[in-house]
Amino acid sequence: MKITQRLRWLMAGGMLLLTLLFLLFLFFATKNFLDLWDRLHQLPTWLFYTYSTLIMAVVLFSGWVIVKLVFGGPRAKTIARPLPKPVTEVGLTQEIEQIKTAGMDTTKLQVELDRLNARKAAGQVHIAFFGDISTGKSSIIKALLPEAGVEINLRGGSTRDIREYTWQTIAGDHLMLTDLPGRNEAEGTLDAAARDEAIRAQIVVYVTDSDLSRSQYQDVLELAAFGKPMLIAINKSDQYTPEEQAQLVQRIRSRFGEVASPDIVFIQSGGVEEIVRVYPDGREETVQRPRKTNVSALANHLQTDIDQRLEWLSQQRDTSVLNLVQEKLDTTRVDYRRAQAEKIVRSYTHKAILGALASVSPGTDLVIQGVIGTRMVQELCKLYDSPVRSLDIDQFLNFSQGQVKKSVPLLLAVAGNGLKAFPGIGTVAGGLVHAVAYGLIFDALGRAVTYTLEQRGTLKAAPAAATFQEMLSGNLEERTKTFARLVLEQYRGK
Repeated sequence: MKITQRLRWLMAGGMLLLTLLFLLFLFFATKNFLDLWDRLHQLPTWLFYTYSTLIMAVVLFSGWVIVKLVFGGPRAKTIARPLPKPVTEVGLTQEIEQIKTAGMDTTKLQVELDRLNARKAAGQVHIAFFGDISTGKSSIIKALLPEAGVEINLRGGSTRDIREYTWQTIAGDHLMLTDLPGRNEAEGTLDAAARDEAIRAQIVVYVTDSDLSRSQYQDVLELAAFGKPMLIAINKSDQYTPEEQAQLVQRIRSRFGEVASPDIVFIQSGGVEEIVRVYPDGREETVQRPRKTNVSALANHLQTDIDQRLEWLSQQRDTSVLNLVQEKLDTTRVDYRRAQAEKIVRSYTHKAILGALASVSPGTDLVIQGVIGTRMVQELCKLYDSPVRSLDIDQFLNFSQGQVKKSVPLLLAVAGNGLKAFPGIGTVAGGLVHAVAYGLIFDALGRAVTYTLEQRGTLKAAPAAATFQEMLSGNLEERTKTFARLVLEQYRGK
């Protein structure tokens, strides 16, 4: 902003005036302080010290009040997030028994624990080769085990199942090398199996032939979250100069920040490559030729790890597998509760529709009418082990009733149009329209409670009511057809 000359003069004059006023105040305060100091020294000694002590007490008290006002007010308490409890086999076994008693299928969880105990008893070291398709995992194993007959194909994703090979190192250790299907293969059906098998291994060799992509970086972080000791093997090292290799290592390590960066080795797994041969007469021919093999850095690194920290590797493997079982247990519980919640919502929605068909003149308080809504909420809370008071349910249903009253005209209109879409209905009776509206309301009500319990672990009236409003108006056309069909079946059944 450009300052005019007149404004400059005004600012200069204001600055001069403020300076004069400050100097006058300073001179006046100094004069009065010196006068007071001289008079104090003329007083008797006891009175001088008494007066000085009083002045000091007033100053200190004022300072204490100021500090309390500025820094001593109520502060927002920092809620420390509780550290997750370490997963133990005993605790997992107890939890598995609990959910089994509740009716959940725990077969896969028990199989996982049995597999872990079998590997612990065998004492064999498992090394999983993990990574995207076409990065050379099978070629690496073939380079380590030339006589194993490992299948290698130029077509990406040639490994379609999990294969294991026994490798005896120079030191005489017998290791189990696991060749995992490539990540991000076309159908995407092998990713979960490959990930789980990698978690079961003592060491994961993550194979890539370049810098880590975003998905590869996420893979490494995910496995690191399970506590997996990892080694990044960068294949096709002949494509990089020593300077480029150093830059690549620095770039990969810089991405992990506070997370411990995995070790990195460069290898050349051999295999074959396609080249175009040009003849003197101009003809071109695509031929395959073998690539040089050099996996000594990988073999040496694995041998050093096993020699120096085998016990720690096995402990990390055990912890990783227990965390994997806990993850699967949580998923089993979530899936079971969702399925059961769907049954509960469907059952009470069906009861609400029957009530609407039997009712002569339904009111607008569709949620509160009868005890259907209350019982549905109670069953859902019991399913999610969430203690709930009648007051909480009443508050939630009151909030929901307010949303329903605003939406009833729209729901009735949509229900009528939905019923008219079916041949032979013609003009639809009011009871059928209200029955479809009941279906829409109770379906949205149950799904809102389920979503809130799943996300928050308890029934929060206001958030649940807001979710109910969203679900009540969501995908109305398709949901209306579904409930209109159900209402007609019930009506004709009568």
